[in-house]
This record gives sequence, structure tokens and C-alpha cells, in this order.
Amino acid sequence: MKPVVSFRPAVIAIGAALLGACAGTPPAPSFDPQSDIRAQAATFIATNKDAKKMGDAGRGAVLACNVMFAHRAAAHAGTGGGLFDHSGKTRAEAKVSVFYTLVGLTDIDYQRMTDAICARAEQQLVAQGFQLVPRAELESSPQYQALRAAGRDTPYDFKPPNGDSKARYMVYSAGGATLYDARYIGAVSGLGQALKAAKGTSADQMATSVMDGFGADGISINLLVDFAQLQSSGASKTWQLAAVDKAEVSGEVGLSISGDVSFRLARHLDCWDRFGKRECMVKNGNTPMFSSKMPVLMREPFYESVEDTTTTGDKATAVLTKGLAILSAMGGVSSTSYDTTRYEVRVNPAQFGETAVTGAERFVDMALITAKSRL
Repeated sequence: MKPVVSFRPAVIAIGAALLGACAGTPPAPSFDPQSDIRAQAATFIATNKDAKKMGDAGRGAVLACNVMFAHRAAAHAGTGGGLFDHSGKTRAEAKVSVFYTLVGLTDIDYQRMTDAICARAEQQLVAQGFQLVPRAELESSPQYQALRAAGRDTPYDFKPPNGDSKARYMVYSAGGATLYDARYIGAVSGLGQALKAAKGTSADQMATSVMDGFGADGISINLLVDFAQLQSSGASKTWQLAAVDKAEVSGEVGLSISGDVSFRLARHLDCWDRFGKRECMVKNGNTPMFSSKMPVLMREPFYESVEDTTTTGDKATAVLTKGLAILSAMGGVSSTSYDTTRYEVRVNPAQFGETAVTGAERFVDMALITAKSRL
């Protein structure tokens, strides 16, 4: 078994900015496949306040199963003078960036993993005693077909709000379904859905129409498969209240699973007639959700190699800007150095897929065990 790879980039003291390596945050505890999964559920699964309503759950329909895969991870840190720093000191600042890119998978590989994860999740629901609308019956219904037509096609290139523009995540939906969760499609699409809602044609209204038609709870499964955990210390913003004298990015190559499983309760649907058609919504406070308290970090092997792909240009920039920062500080002028490190995590599709599907199965099991305990 390949060990999890960690890196702690050396960070050097420059002028007035003190740059030093620190211990970093310990990695999340790994799931222990040799221990009782029920005993571990409380470590990894959190509940929202609506979970107390799980006693009202009945037959369900899996209306969404989405898996988001990290393709490129990025983290940044930097030193800087604070907003209230009036010491007059000349600072030699530093900016540190680290990028991890996953290599070796195609859209076909990602879709295959998504389909396997979601098919297994439905089996896990049944195994835990949840009664489901049969998949064939669900997909043949006009209401579900309308829901599919109202969403976004996948794979969908997801940009985390206020996140790093150079990080990249791709979302896949199972079995050719579409993506309609506002957490993914963003504010612009959210506005579009709001305008459709005024006409009774939003994706959310289509979802509640399916629930109403089948008398079933709407079950949604959303998972993130990540391959690197990055931590940064120091400021990455252009300003901060206090001076920051340390800049470090630390990280670990390790496959992890996080996400949530939610139940929109059909027993708490409000329905009415408008424009000659029936519309429904779920009352607030009636969507039990079972989500990650911390990622399920896998220790099974999933990669073939981790390669330092920092370019010659990256290295030249680091040397040049560091030298200029020191010279500028000696001359009484603040300046900044830039240090960029890049890694490629190369994987075998079958090996990565097996580990990802296993990790997803463990997360879903713990989420459903927790949900079942609230019935």
C-alpha cells in the first residue's frame, strides 16, 4: 500500500517578514474498516435541526444523486502589514502558492464512478429499510422527465463561490440526470430558476411535483470526491487587520469523501392550484439532512505517482523575486517575493474508481445509519 504523501514546503525568513515552517493541522482521522461502522458514524456525520422530523419519513424517491470530483486543488498564503500597523517598518513580503492536479481520468471514467456510486446508494437505502419508488417507474413518469428537462446538463464545471479561481471541480449526475441544486448552478442560474418559479416551471417545483405525484419523500445525495487536503496559514487577501508574518501552505495527498444526504418530507407538502395546474412546496423545517462532520479520509492506495511539476519559470520567478525583495528591503522599500509549487497526482482509473466507490459507500452507510436512528 502506498503511504499518504504529505508535503511541508520550506519557507524562508526574509527581511522584516518572518517566514517559518509550522507544524500544520493534523489530518482528519481515517475511517477504520476494521471497526464497527455504527460506532464511527457519530465521528463523521452531522445532522441539521430538521433531523428530528425523520419520524415523518415514508416511501422515498431518489430525485438527485450528484458526485463532484476535485480536478485541481489550490491553496495560497501570504505575509502582509496590517490595517492598524503604523510601525513604519520596511517589509519584505512573501506569497506562497501550491497547486495539485489530478491526471489520468476521463469524463467516461468520472461518469462510470458516479453511476456506480449512485446505484449502490439506492441499494444502501433499501438495505437500511427505506422503501423507494422503483427507478424504472420514476424515470417513466412525465413529472420526473420534466424535472430532468429543467436542470443543467452534466458534467458541470463548478466554481466555488469566493473560492480560488484556479481550483477546479466537475459535477456529474447519475444516469443522464441533470443538475438543478442551487448550490452548484450559482446565483445567476438561481435567479433564472426564481423567474421560472413565477411561472410554475422551476426545477424545484418539478421536484415537488414528482413528490406529490408519487406521495414520496424527495431524497437527494450529494458527494465530493477530493484527492488532496490543503491548509494555508497567513493572509491571501490584499489587506488584513493585523500584520501577518508567516506564509505557509501544507498539504496531504489522500482521497476523501464528504457530502450530504437529505430527505424532503412529502408529509409536509403544501399544494395549491395556479394557472390551471397543481403546484407544491415543502414547508420550511422539514428537510432532514445528514452531512459531513469531517471528510472520510481513505488510506487505501489510489494513485500511481506524485510528481513535482514546478516549472523552470516558476523556480526562476521565486529566485528572482526573493532577491529583489531582499534588495528592496535593504534600500528601504517594501517588496514581495512569489513562490509557486506544482504537483501532478497520476492515477490508474480502475484503482482510483475502486477507492472512490468504496469511500462513498462508507459515507452513505454512516449517513443512512444516522438517519435511521432518527426514525
